[in-house]
Order: sequence, then C-alpha cells, then structure tokens
Amino acid sequence: EDPRRADSCRLAPMLGRVVGERYRLERALGEGASGRVFAARTPEGALVALKLLHEHEGSTDKERRRLEREARALNGLEHPAVVRVLDFGVDVASGEVSASGGTPYLVVELLVGEPLDVTLGRGVPPHDGLVLGRQVVEGLAAVHAAGVLHRDVKPANVFVLPGGRVKLLDFGLAKFTDEERWGEHSQLTRRGAQLGTPAYMPPELWFGENADAASDVYSVATLLFECIAGVTPYDADGRLAWVRAHATAPLPTLAERRPGLRGFEKLDAIFARALAKERAERFADAGQLAHALAALG
Repeated sequence: EDPRRADSCRLAPMLGRVVGERYRLERALGEGASGRVFAARTPEGALVALKLLHEHEGSTDKERRRLEREARALNGLEHPAVVRVLDFGVDVASGEVSASGGTPYLVVELLVGEPLDVTLGRGVPPHDGLVLGRQVVEGLAAVHAAGVLHRDVKPANVFVLPGGRVKLLDFGLAKFTDEERWGEHSQLTRRGAQLGTPAYMPPELWFGENADAASDVYSVATLLFECIAGVTPYDADGRLAWVRAHATAPLPTLAERRPGLRGFEKLDAIFARALAKERAERFADAGQLAHALAALG
C-alpha cells in the first residue's frame, strides 16, 4: 500500500476545514508522528503548505515548542535557498482543542519538487551536485547571519525545485545564538542534548558538547561532499563506528570516494578545513565557507 495514499484517505475528513479562520484545507500532503501537512488555500486564492499538529497527551508541549521554534527561526528571513514561513498560530476551531487552548499550525510556502536525498539517490553529475550543494551553503549562511543555527542539515531537509533551485527546510531543532534578540527562545533544547543525523554529525556533538555555527559547517560540508562524490566522506554502521569515523578517521579526498573524478581537486583543501575534527580549525560559519567556495569561481 502506498503510504501517501493511506495518509490521504485517513486525512480526507479534514479537507474543507478552515484553520485559523483563514486557511481552507484542500489536499493532504502527508502525516508524521507530530502532525499532518496539507495544501491549503488562503482567502486571496494562494496555495500554501500548512502543518497542523496532532494533539495527544505527552508530546503536545514538546511539539508545540518545536513548531514555534521553527516559526521564530524563519520569521522575516528572506533567502532564495531557505523556505519562507508565512504564518504561525493556534487554531481554536479545529475540533481538537486541548488544555493549552487549541491546535498549533505553521504555514510555509508550498513547494513542488522532491527532497535532495531522493535526487542524490538517482545519481547526480558532480558539477550539478556542486551547484546544488553551494546553494545550501549560501542558504545556511543567511541563517547564520540571522543568529540561528539549524543543527540538522542533511539532504532529507533540503528540497529540490524544478530547474535545480533548492530550499533548506525543517528548522524544528534550530537554536538561536543571539540571546538578547531571542530571549527565552535562545535555549529551547537542553544543553548537551545529542541532535542530528549520524552521517552528518560533527565529532563534538557525539561527545555531548553544544552546537555552534562551526558544527553546522561540518554538517553542510558533509552534504556538499555527498552532492559531488555521490557518497558521504565516511561509511559506518552503528553508533560507535560513527563516533570513530568522525573523530579519528582520516578525511578522504573527493576522488578517493568517487574514483575517476577529475577537476575538483581544489575543493579538497576546503573540505579539509570545513570537516576538521576540531571545530576551532573549521570555517567559523557558513558565510566563511560560502566565501571560500566563491573564491574558486
């Protein structure tokens, strides 16, 4: 059974409902552990993507905070390679009113395309991969400039649009670096919490240290490496093997991971810095990495 079809059938009774007195649900896009995603139409006729949280005891507060974190992280951030947040609110007429007052929802631009991991799974020519990966770096640079860390950069959190443009998504694990600007929302995740996806996690996060912009640099550089070489720098199976790979294994060159690759040798020096074991030896943020890539032409 196609899970997307199953989601559509299960969510069909919700279609036609108006959320937040503004967004009419027109089509089910999917359902996850924390919520449901719909294509919705505004009174002006625009189509948007709307995520409506589930309401169930035990996870409500955590998921609310995560959704609010994503909304705050992206509020006002305009960059071609970053998904745009359009609205955030609590729907009190959804039929799932909880003790906290209603069902939270997040509205973002509706995207057409596919996740980057799907694109890479089909195989991408190295030059095309470089173009895709550089866009992600540039989007992350804008995020860092806004005082935000992503903390889970990976191909599954990047969307590829028709024509090859990309959008960095899923800021549910975001952290705000500017405490004065963000106040109480600068620390919504406990210190030392292990976050991320094994193939893209820098060494310091495996040892319970806090993430910073250099941690994001490691993750996005791993993604960029994969876009060009077709594989991530390291292969491992299990937590201990991943720790050893990230913390102690020598960094391979692009050609070592993609035999026969030619013309990308200048990038190896950039990867040597961006994927350094010690974060102090990396580019301080994605802006510096983007500048280094631009300098190569």
